[in-house]
Amino acid sequence: MKKHVQPIIILLVIAIFVTSPIILNKTPILGVDGYFHYGRLYESAMQIKHLNFSMLNLYSFQQSGRIVNALYSPFLTYLLSIILLIAGSWLKFQVIINILVLLLAGLTTYYVSLKLGFNKTISIGLGIIYLSSNAIASFLIVSGWRSIGLALLPLIILPMMDMLQDNIKLKNALFLALAVSLQVQGHLLSASFAIPVLIAPFIIGFIKTQHKGDMLKYLVTAVIVAIILCLNSILPYLQISNHNTLVPPTRIDVTTNIFNPFNALSTNGIPLLGNHISIVENILAVLAILSLTMLILFWKQLHTLTKILNLSGLTYFVLGSNLMPWSSIQTHLPQIMHFLQFSFRLTLVGEIFILLGTTLAIKELITTTFNANTTMPFIVTVLAILSVISITVSVSNNVITNTRNTTTIAQSAAINQKDLRLHPIDGHPVNTVVDLMPTWHNKDLSQFINTVDRTTPDYLPINKIDENLDYYNLYTAHVSEKHNLFKKSVSPHGVLHIFWTQSRRHDIELPAFVYQNTLVHLNHRLLKNTTITKTAIGTIKLHGMKDHNELTLQYESSTLSKLFIVLSDVSWLLLVIFLLFAKKMDQKNYR
Repeated sequence: MKKHVQPIIILLVIAIFVTSPIILNKTPILGVDGYFHYGRLYESAMQIKHLNFSMLNLYSFQQSGRIVNALYSPFLTYLLSIILLIAGSWLKFQVIINILVLLLAGLTTYYVSLKLGFNKTISIGLGIIYLSSNAIASFLIVSGWRSIGLALLPLIILPMMDMLQDNIKLKNALFLALAVSLQVQGHLLSASFAIPVLIAPFIIGFIKTQHKGDMLKYLVTAVIVAIILCLNSILPYLQISNHNTLVPPTRIDVTTNIFNPFNALSTNGIPLLGNHISIVENILAVLAILSLTMLILFWKQLHTLTKILNLSGLTYFVLGSNLMPWSSIQTHLPQIMHFLQFSFRLTLVGEIFILLGTTLAIKELITTTFNANTTMPFIVTVLAILSVISITVSVSNNVITNTRNTTTIAQSAAINQKDLRLHPIDGHPVNTVVDLMPTWHNKDLSQFINTVDRTTPDYLPINKIDENLDYYNLYTAHVSEKHNLFKKSVSPHGVLHIFWTQSRRHDIELPAFVYQNTLVHLNHRLLKNTTITKTAIGTIKLHGMKDHNELTLQYESSTLSKLFIVLSDVSWLLLVIFLLFAKKMDQKNYR
């Protein structure tokens, strides 16, 4: 461990340096996904603080009885919300989480690089380049949750090495399960893109190995353990999606945001990730071209793992680029406009494979006439310095923009103004990022969440999906503009109360949502979910009494579902303990 202290310190200093514009200016960056994810984190933080756990979002998303957290990395969200509670304010939390994500990406890349045979200097340099890439550093600019999963993606290369080298012991199978499960916990969509890279090394390893039975046991063990570890993320999603008709994610034309990752001279940024976030885009474009060249000219000289890494990276780059006939694809598969949305999601997955694969190929092809011991570390160090300076300048530019009195919240978050509803702070109107600034420093975490209502209709329970409806406008009209007309409170056992007063008996629409497993009581009388009328956006219509009315919502999960989720949570703890113990035993045996 001592030999890794210096690299850890270097990567930590780099992560702090990249985040320094936020620290020094005491000014945060909101980002297009900021309010959505901060709302989820606030929800988990409040559930932990009050020890009041529920599938429903009790404290956030307009307290409308909708389910959000259970559908987006619930286990990871709870872990990060603990950091939020410890930090005490949103600005401190943003600084801490930014540093942690950057450091995590740097450390995983450094560790895997050492396993690939690179020396310490090159491994540190590669870690710095990766943490400065769009895949990771966009977390600072747009609060993209995918960056957390991508920060852990380098670890998936280690099982690839195990499969090709016939390292198929129990601990290797468990590490494979861990690497896959971390991807699922980090970002389910990115995980579905990344996991297929394991297919080729497994097939090749299975063909070459003399222990095919052990190889199959290795795979089965890894699959079973991975499923158990992922139950806490996948089971709630399956339970909700199988029993409810849900509003799909926003429909986006894939062709409007295509990025060409092979353009080494590009000065344009990846769409929606800011204006040319990092020079690493250009570095990776050059490496991709080098990768293809070396595969063509030196195929026989390259090792199998090197070929797989390079082919994997190039495949993701091609899939994410304008080389794909996206117009034709989305015509025949319109579902991708809801779930893929942006082709660059594929490009971002390929960045680590291009970075490590191409560098590994160069290392293997260097001849004795070329002094690799000094030249390669020098080149990687120069590229690392360029990468860090580039991304730090990009972060600083975003911070400076947010310090201006003219920068609106909609502009900072890259959100259409019509999808925001802003509420005064202590009687003062809010429109700009500067107006919102006190909420970032306030120890009352709810002020930041309740000041801005952002329209996010994804996964609402509705009667039927209508592609012609604008669910964003409907959510704004039926929820964002109405929810403050009702009083709400939360009680133990995950019960959400909604109160209102009527001058007479009549039907009323409430900004609230009901799922199949939601228990609904109107004025202490249990209602059948199947008899409740819903609007097109899913808000419910009920018959209220004269004077005071109370609606209570409580989600009832099956006992079996709860047991499986607890089993999954406990399995994480047991797996980490086992792997640490196995590593300690290996070190003892090595000595």
